[in-house]
Amino acid sequence: MEIKRTFTVDRPIEKVWDVLGNDFGGAAKWATGLYHSEGYGAPQLAGASCNNRACDTNQGKIKEVIRVFDVDNHHLAYAVIEGFPGFVKSGVNNWRLTDLGDGRTRVDIHFIAVLQGLLGTIMRPMMGWQLGRVFDQALADFKIYVETGKPSSAKAKELAGRSGKAA
Repeated sequence: MEIKRTFTVDRPIEKVWDVLGNDFGGAAKWATGLYHSEGYGAPQLAGASCNNRACDTNQGKIKEVIRVFDVDNHHLAYAVIEGFPGFVKSGVNNWRLTDLGDGRTRVDIHFIAVLQGLLGTIMRPMMGWQLGRVFDQALADFKIYVETGKPSSAKAKELAGRSGKAA
């Protein structure tokens, strides 16, 4: 199963990389559905601040490991190592940034999940639909956060609700 998305962020590539790569552990600042995230583990790749990320999500806890951290080419890839249901054998997300000039950056996402067994076959359409929705929201959140420095309205509402404030 694959999910691909491409979009443009109206910020220079280094600003986009700051949020995506340099603050890898801070995804909960901008991504709806992530309640907490933090990087941990000694960095194994040059330029990375950590090797792993732990996230508390609306679907449970997940852990990820960085597979590619290429500062020069603005390429980040990470794999989910804990938290997927048993019918998901693996999941790897690749982000690539391209400088478009004029302070704009193209973001290409390519997520690949390998499903297994009968349940994987049965769940493939529903999981593709659900993950597609999650990706679309997260990428909209990312764009808004990078461009404005503030969470999207969906993320702000989620933050307000979790802190006990009225939305």
